[in-house]
Amino acid sequence: MTVTCREAETGVQEKVLNSGAAMAQRSLNQDAMATGNRSGAVAPEVTARDFTLEGESTGSTFRSRSARRPGTVELSEEVLGELHWIASEGSPSLSRHARIILARNEGRPLSEIAAILDVDRATVRRWLLRFEKEGLRGLMHASTGKTRKRRFDDTVRDAVARLAMQSPEAVGEPFSHWSLRRLLAHVLRRGIVQQMSVEGLRQLLRGLPLPEAYWQRSGEPVGPLSDEVQRGLDVLARGTRLEIARRAQVVLARSRGLSEVEIASALGIGRSCVRRWLQRFQRHGILGLQAARRPSHPLVFTPDVRIAIVRHAQMEPRQLGFTGTRWSLRALRAALIRQRVVRKISIQHLGRILAEAGVSLRDPQIGVARRSRTPARA
Repeated sequence: MTVTCREAETGVQEKVLNSGAAMAQRSLNQDAMATGNRSGAVAPEVTARDFTLEGESTGSTFRSRSARRPGTVELSEEVLGELHWIASEGSPSLSRHARIILARNEGRPLSEIAAILDVDRATVRRWLLRFEKEGLRGLMHASTGKTRKRRFDDTVRDAVARLAMQSPEAVGEPFSHWSLRRLLAHVLRRGIVQQMSVEGLRQLLRGLPLPEAYWQRSGEPVGPLSDEVQRGLDVLARGTRLEIARRAQVVLARSRGLSEVEIASALGIGRSCVRRWLQRFQRHGILGLQAARRPSHPLVFTPDVRIAIVRHAQMEPRQLGFTGTRWSLRALRAALIRQRVVRKISIQHLGRILAEAGVSLRDPQIGVARRSRTPARA
């Protein structure tokens, strides 16, 4: 009998849902027998919907210090066997979730687990807490087995397809050929959709016989080069400045009839890069290929800004209108943006600034100012 990948995946999911409920039911029955239940009462039935692995005899036990911090996990042999089976037979995501629990059971810290599995530390924490709350059932995504809702209905698809099949000039555009970006701008301007990406439009048009007369396939062609321009490009292509040499090679390759895809593959660059320098050459000639390097961006987080970040981190959240007694990186970032200390900052960069200043949000004394750790003004 042949088993498809879909059937195998369904079997893994059913096993995850049912195994935890069965173990919890056995645990309750054993407890009832051990206490000498002579009245004939039967332990209440446990289903896959409402079980949690909290049994002291056969299940797993979490000792959590707080609602948001995963505690130490101790797994029985039966639960370990189930997790090892899921890690080897489950889908990539389900297997990864099981390996997170197994690594935590070995006593590994969250940062080490995140590095081993190449995921974010917050991801490790989330699935540990899910397992603590829901057991094996918590290892599956909430959307598992559900069909995705189509983002664009048939009316939108038909309207976009009709536009793609006719000339741009017929719908009031000043150009004669469509590109994905041009069509996307036209669709958004007409209000057919409120939001769409270039990739989303590409997927929507996949399979349609787009007329070559209205679609530019390989970019604007480079016209015949004069002898002077040809010699200038040859000199640039053999020059010592690699960036400018590559730009000249792009133009020379295009003049020989190569497509943008072929040029990008031969030179090891992106197709958008090829298109950009061909357009620059069409507008500005050889001088367009020798554009000066853009100035570097100014320093965003100056010493004064860093000091302000550390100062806010050492304040109590309630002083800035936030609930709770301790900061998280996300809450601190929101407070910094609300207080206009920074316009924007990533979670990772905020963590690095605090680490360089010797500030840990897990420190129970975080609300007390520590002048010795605050970076000195430049």
